[in-house]
This record gives sequence, structure tokens and C-alpha cells, in this order.
Amino acid sequence: MAIEKNKEVRSAAERHFLAQPIVYQLGIWGIGYLPTWLSYWFARRLSDISYLFYKGARQNVKKNLKRVFPETGENEITSLALNTFRNYSHYLVDYCRFRSIDKDSLLGAIKRFDGMENLNTALGRGKGVVLLTGHLGNWELGAVFVGKHNIKINVVTFRDGIETIDDIRERYRKQHNVNTVILGDSPFATLELANALRRNEVVAMLVDRGSIGSGNNVMVNFFGKTAHFPGGPFALARVTGASILPAFIVKDGNGYRVIVEKPVIIENGEENTEQYAQGIITLFENRIREYPDQWYNFVEV
Repeated sequence: MAIEKNKEVRSAAERHFLAQPIVYQLGIWGIGYLPTWLSYWFARRLSDISYLFYKGARQNVKKNLKRVFPETGENEITSLALNTFRNYSHYLVDYCRFRSIDKDSLLGAIKRFDGMENLNTALGRGKGVVLLTGHLGNWELGAVFVGKHNIKINVVTFRDGIETIDDIRERYRKQHNVNTVILGDSPFATLELANALRRNEVVAMLVDRGSIGSGNNVMVNFFGKTAHFPGGPFALARVTGASILPAFIVKDGNGYRVIVEKPVIIENGEENTEQYAQGIITLFENRIREYPDQWYNFVEV
């Protein structure tokens, strides 16, 4: 059940302009001094600039969106791509805003919760939850939201490649009762995750880039193209009996919508991983089609 190191370490030249350390630092410092509407305004102007000058990310977003909507014309794809950049800038503003927000204000940002019964059912089994999500909406807020409900959550990640951003993210999560497990730092990371599940905790993973996986990665059809889906979550679920729970948190109007899908239970000994993986990736496809300009994959998927 060994989990591979991330093969997707991005250089400073490859990363999105808005994901540079200076943007995080200025955002965290400045957001508290500006009204929200003004923060959004500045963020949108920066996103428009980055859309114009960051050609690689722009092309990747458009290619990804074209896979989602193969029959859609170039003008509409371009509009969706620009909105993706703008929505991502709003995501970063909210990331900084929610850094110091109190519990009631944070929970007040959630205007709609679909599937609370699914989360309760999964946790009610007492065997932990492997929560799978993607780069859709505000995944960091999702982790904070679970942590604020006094549910212990462990976010699985690789190092970003820039120590400043890694430190910012880890401090942010820690103050919201979110534990960060960095793969590659310790040979015992997988054991730590298994023990967390046995304590009926949540282990959350981003899996729409195939970067968190193991030697038993499986092939799925993802928007008409063969893609790798990590086998690590299924291995953890088999060993511990944990439920697998696809979930998302997206901007919906002037607030956020939490979406928790039905839990997937894998009995120990079952080997039809491909079937489970395809079912989960199909759920991802459906939600991405619903919120295409909140799918923040600036690399070609």
C-alpha cells in the first residue's frame, strides 16, 4: 500500500501567476484591510492580466474545457476560461478571508448543504471516511468546514515545491483543526492515515490529477480520454473498512454549496477497483459540467 511521490512538481515558471508566494503573502496581509467587494475587484483585475499573459495556463484551461464540452464553440470556451481565472482569484480572496474568520461566520458562508445524511451515514459506521475531491470550487474551505464541525480531518498532500506556500497552507489548516499529512516526508505516512481512519477520522485527498496514488493505479475514462486514477484510496478503504465519500464545495450565488455524494463501501477482498474508480470519476464529471468555470486545473488533464 505504498504511495508514490508526486511526479507533478511544478517549477516557478510553470505555476499560475496567482499561485506565486508573493500573491499569497500580499493577500493574507492585505485582505483584512479591504472591504470584500474591493478585494474581489482587485483580484479580478489581476486575474484578467494573468489570463492575457500566462499563455500556458490559458491554453491548458481551454483544452480541459473543450474536453468537457467538445461541441461548444471557441467563443464560449474562451468565455468559460476567462471566468475560470476570475473565479480562481475570488477563491484566493476567500482563502485569505476565511483564514481568521470565526466559526459562526464561516458556517454562515455555507448557504446550501446537499448530502449531510451521507456524511453522517459514513461517519456512523465508525471506520473512518476517505473523502475524495478535486480542484473544483473551494476545496480548502471544505476541509475547514469539516474541521469546524469538530470532526477530525487529515488532508493528504505533497509539498508544493515552494516552502513559503507549504508553510502558509499548513498554518492555515492547523488553526482550523485540520491536520496536514505530507506524503514523501515520512515512510510512515500511509500508516498514519490508516490509524486516523481507525479512529473514525476523515482523510481527504485531491485526486483529479492522478498525483496521489500507488502502484495499483487504475485506468478510467475521464471526459473521453483514458486517465490514471489513484489506487491508494481504495487500498486504504479495503484495509480499514473506511467509507469512500466523494464531496465538493462550490461557490453558488453569494455563498457556498456543499455537495456530499453517497458513500461507497468496499468490502475487504473485493478487487473490482476499476468499477468503483469509474463510478467516482463519473460523479466528478457531472459536477465539473455543472460548475465548469470553477474547475481550477491550470495544467492539462
